Amino acid sequence: MPRQKQRKKTERVHSAVDPRVGLDESRSFRWRDRRELAQLGIVLAVAFGLRMVFFFLNQKNNPVFLHPILDGLYHHEWAQDILAGGARGDDVFFRGPLYPYLLAALYKLGGSSIAFAVFVQHAMGTATTGLVYLLTREYFSPRVALWAGIGAALYWPFVYFEGDLLIVTTFIFLNTMGFLFFAKGLRTDNKRWLAAAGLVLGLSAIARPSILILLPAVPLVLFLRSSRTPRDTRAWVWGTLVFAATMAVPIAPVMIRNYMVAHAIVPVGASGGVNFYIGNNPASDGSTAIVPGTRADWWGGYEDAIAIAERDRGRKLGLAEVSDYYFERGFEFFTARPSEAWRLVFKKLRMYWAGPERANNKFIYFFWNLAGMKYVPLPGFWLVAPLGLLGMALAWPRRRELSLFYLFVLLYSLGVVAFFVNARFRLPIMPVMIMFAAYAAAYVAAAYRARSFGLVRSLVFLAVVAGIVNSDYLWFRQIREYSNAFSHNTLGNTYLKMGRKDTALGHFQRADEINARFPTPAYELIARDVNYNLGELLWEQGRCSRAIDVLAKVGGSDIKAVDALDHLGDCYLKRGELDKAAGAYGRLAQIDRHDIRGVVGMARCHAAAGDLAEAERMLAQVVDPNQAVYPPAYLALAAVQRAMGRLDDAIESYTDIARFGGYEREALIALAECYHEKGDTDGVLRTLEQARLYFPPGDSRLNDLRQRLRAPR
Repeated sequence: MPRQKQRKKTERVHSAVDPRVGLDESRSFRWRDRRELAQLGIVLAVAFGLRMVFFFLNQKNNPVFLHPILDGLYHHEWAQDILAGGARGDDVFFRGPLYPYLLAALYKLGGSSIAFAVFVQHAMGTATTGLVYLLTREYFSPRVALWAGIGAALYWPFVYFEGDLLIVTTFIFLNTMGFLFFAKGLRTDNKRWLAAAGLVLGLSAIARPSILILLPAVPLVLFLRSSRTPRDTRAWVWGTLVFAATMAVPIAPVMIRNYMVAHAIVPVGASGGVNFYIGNNPASDGSTAIVPGTRADWWGGYEDAIAIAERDRGRKLGLAEVSDYYFERGFEFFTARPSEAWRLVFKKLRMYWAGPERANNKFIYFFWNLAGMKYVPLPGFWLVAPLGLLGMALAWPRRRELSLFYLFVLLYSLGVVAFFVNARFRLPIMPVMIMFAAYAAAYVAAAYRARSFGLVRSLVFLAVVAGIVNSDYLWFRQIREYSNAFSHNTLGNTYLKMGRKDTALGHFQRADEINARFPTPAYELIARDVNYNLGELLWEQGRCSRAIDVLAKVGGSDIKAVDALDHLGDCYLKRGELDKAAGAYGRLAQIDRHDIRGVVGMARCHAAAGDLAEAERMLAQVVDPNQAVYPPAYLALAAVQRAMGRLDDAIESYTDIARFGGYEREALIALAECYHEKGDTDGVLRTLEQARLYFPPGDSRLNDLRQRLRAPR
């Protein structure tokens, strides 16, 4: 105890001179040091505990957890394809293959369980926080390392992204491990550590090739850490060669495979050109990950981007050629409209260092809150970035020793800004920023205790940087509402997949209401899908007045347009607006004259107008027992037969229709009514008893119908 008091007293004396004294104490973690073991244990326990809370709440409250979308769905499908023995091997990889193969391995172990895969990602994220602690300990004191580890454990974007099937968690884990090995190699001058670092970062490259931007900095880092003697010159040259050679080990098989299947030199994946053009074109906002003129869903956008390139080139293109095409178009933007292009670059730079977390997969704040984490106060970029920049400024005297991290933050950030900006693309710099942020926080605390003038300078610097970083929140609040509209659309689609149509309807209505209050051009990316789904669900519920409003907005000439026009015509018929119904079915026939729904719809219009003979003639053309059965055509024909007084024919038709899945209730009710019109009470009761199978238990509608049909005619 006296020795500890003396040490604390000594630290206070030194702190009076410079608060950094004591914080710069660096050495490798000692596994036999109980104090450091306890600190590491605290970091891991905090990280794992928070992640398990989020893991439980996310499964419970977020339906998208088990129904991934966009990039997550792409990785999920790729992993399933790997397990099924399929191979996307007819062209170069579009993206780095490491993560889908890792996900496939997790599915193999966990029985294709998304929950198991996410649990492993949370475990990986927990391990990353431990790596941040160990990495920080290589350069700073145990206190700074503890603060860095706790900061990484509580940094909520890490936790959030670990809950989705995205590359970024694996990428950050490998990068942090590689940096730790590299730091050990520099400290010990041991080439084995450099080889291990190269191997791990090579694995990171086949997860996401963007880490390759750091490769040119490695020789500079090794050079800055060496003296100028011939021996040290040879040492850093050999160190560079060892690092580069081992980094190439994981990359080489992927590059060879790409060349063998497509005869194109692509080190990892061919998505670079498309991503470059997404962030560098006249329509780009610097963040939205969509090629102009393509669909908003993942596969739709992928196929449309290829189709645009092939149409422009006038021939079939491989993925490597598609990438080259979009790189050319992106550079053309800079040459043709340089002032506009560079303004966009500076806008992306501002967004990159802005506090809000921009999403291009799911709106981050919405789904973080949906999981139940809204009122959990945790550090984010708004706090870590200003502290991290302060820490980098305070540690500048040690820039040669810390050059790897300065260069990584600089080069990686420029690499992201060169393409387009979102939260998960900037997330990989955060382990390093958290390390510097912990150093800054420890410095401020030490300066406060020592009453050092450095405290004032640090707080002024921090206030200025924090003001710049967080000023974007004033504008960002304006996009929250329409981003919530996107999120409600996502939930609506998810609940549709789950068969919960009433819940889905509520979310589509909410998305439509938000757009009505906060209309934005970005909403047009999903407006058609919202109108289609909302209209279909309203039509199914018989709410024709509201359904007409949204179905009329669907437009287009694809299958969705045909569906919308069919149900739009049906709604007009139910409201007695025959001219509008005929117009809808006429437009349907113009889109696809072979679609049977156009004929059936026009026949129903004739029947509603009293021209039963023409309606029967038209329906006879499409009701063919030798062709595929279209039940609505049979229903329409039966209705015409009933209206013409041919009850026996109608009874026969309705009896046949009652055998078709999904039309039993409608057919049986009409059949009971036909029996009632014939005066066949036994037939009525027999049919209604059969209809009980297709009504929910306790449904009063069937009893009401029974009472009505049992009444004498």
